Amino acid sequence: MNYRKCFFLVLGLVYTVSVGATGGKIADSTKKPAIADSSQTSRAKKPKKEATPFLYSPQAAPSPKLLFDYYHRKGPSTKVGNYMVTGAWTTINGRYGWDDFVHTNSFDPVFVALEKEYAISMAQEPYSDATLATKDAVVIVNPDNPKLDPTANVLTDAEIAMLRRYVEKGGSLMVMINSGGEGRAAEDFEDVQLRKLARGFGLDWNSDDTHYSDVFIGETHPYFYDVPIFHYGSGCTLKILPEAKNPTVLMQVASDAGYPDRNVKGPGIVMTRPGKGKFILVGDNGSWTGNMSRPWAENERILKQLFRYLKPDQGVKTPQLPADKSFQYEVTVAELQGIPVTNTLKEMEHPHFKMFSPRPATNMPYLEATADLTLKVGKHGPDEAAPLTADVNGFRWFEETPQEKQQIQMVASRQGKVSQLVAKGQAARWLAPDVSILVPLLPVDGIRPGDHWESIENVRVPMLNGTDLPPLKPTPMSLTYIADTELNGRACRLIRATGERWLSDLGVRVEELLPDEEVRQVGGSRYRFFNEHGGKILYKREQWVDRETGTVIKGRVQTRIVAWIQDKTVPVGSSNAVKDQQMIVSMAHSSTFTLKEAK
Repeated sequence: MNYRKCFFLVLGLVYTVSVGATGGKIADSTKKPAIADSSQTSRAKKPKKEATPFLYSPQAAPSPKLLFDYYHRKGPSTKVGNYMVTGAWTTINGRYGWDDFVHTNSFDPVFVALEKEYAISMAQEPYSDATLATKDAVVIVNPDNPKLDPTANVLTDAEIAMLRRYVEKGGSLMVMINSGGEGRAAEDFEDVQLRKLARGFGLDWNSDDTHYSDVFIGETHPYFYDVPIFHYGSGCTLKILPEAKNPTVLMQVASDAGYPDRNVKGPGIVMTRPGKGKFILVGDNGSWTGNMSRPWAENERILKQLFRYLKPDQGVKTPQLPADKSFQYEVTVAELQGIPVTNTLKEMEHPHFKMFSPRPATNMPYLEATADLTLKVGKHGPDEAAPLTADVNGFRWFEETPQEKQQIQMVASRQGKVSQLVAKGQAARWLAPDVSILVPLLPVDGIRPGDHWESIENVRVPMLNGTDLPPLKPTPMSLTYIADTELNGRACRLIRATGERWLSDLGVRVEELLPDEEVRQVGGSRYRFFNEHGGKILYKREQWVDRETGTVIKGRVQTRIVAWIQDKTVPVGSSNAVKDQQMIVSMAHSSTFTLKEAK
């Protein structure tokens, strides 16, 4: 290194510090420091208020502690050859265990599905108050039957009393059983003590069998979502006794048309709320074994959503959508595109767009739209999906003439899952992909800041002609309860979903980004993605949700694409810098809905 240069560099740093310390004047080292004069009064400085850091993502909520009972249900004991131990094939003994990757009735799929959200442990000794005090929920699966296994550990009256106290004080207990009947003798579980436990919470079961039946869940189910079909793996139906406290039928089940020899139907999953806790009885445990692999059913989603009901009640309410209620929102939309001057895509027309020019040689197309939206709630029953109508009034691009009133219709389930969205009118269809942000998905009462839950939502794909109807891509998202916050003087929950995906992963084709006139040219379009991935799409959905009513005070949807689109008639540049100038395209979209009034 040149030492002369180093010397001046150090001097420069010292000079900079000196200037900064004297308000821009060069410090005079010959002057003595000023002496404080106690005779001169000085105004006391106010203490500097510390800025609160902006919380972007929260610390994960503590994992609920689950205790699976493997004392009253023993693990695998059937030896196959010299190196393999698994559950029995002719009886129920040893099934539903863990670390058994052989048997199709292993519970390993359950633990793999739940392990990221819960702290799971296996009980291998009798219940005690000390053990239960450290757990949020207990799960009992088909206790061993002493008729099939004389060494079975049967629930004692003392343990039953202990579990009742545990639930009364706020713990959660789930019991999973199987179907009954003469043909299921080899599947029998211990039912005397277990029935005593269940009846203490106001529930019982029937000795029937749905056999291996598919249950239609659909889009408007009150307690589960994003599940067209659930497979109920040969379970029974349940009884709700008069003494049950606040019973809720989470799922109705039935034998399907494939079994004309039976007509079994009734509750299959029921929850009661004795005291401060929860008790859930599930009429089948085979639904969570090899049946999780059925490609036409979504049993894993049901499993994850079911276990969230075990979380202690945090007072989170589902969206309150009473009939005849209406909500008025102000809608603002903005788009911006970045296309280098040497990219031939810059020649595309952009109807209704204006140009933003950060410098003379750069013109960036941008778009603005505004509207008023009135969301009206139709008539519906307590557990029925709410029909919603969104009237779009005064929609316009920039200061252009407002369009006539248009309408969007949709339904929202009890949990807040939006579906069946239909729009009438060009402006309504253009705005419709973002309107689901007006209803929050709050699946259970036990979610806390830092919790996550899944939802399949449509991602709006920005396109060059941004006023055309955009492509929509259903995408699994992880929703996060970011924090309890305040907006416009109202206590809110901030819910957010973010992600970034390759365009190829969402099935986005280059033709979907181009104007119709380019795609329909004779001989086909001259553009293609430079690479099979195309580029990436970034998305974010945010909802500020009123803590008391579940009303969205503010909702915002943002997407952005950065893609490399090649003009096949132009030779590919020799360097990445040249390729970027020829091909790179950035397109961003943002929609914001702000509550003005609720009636």
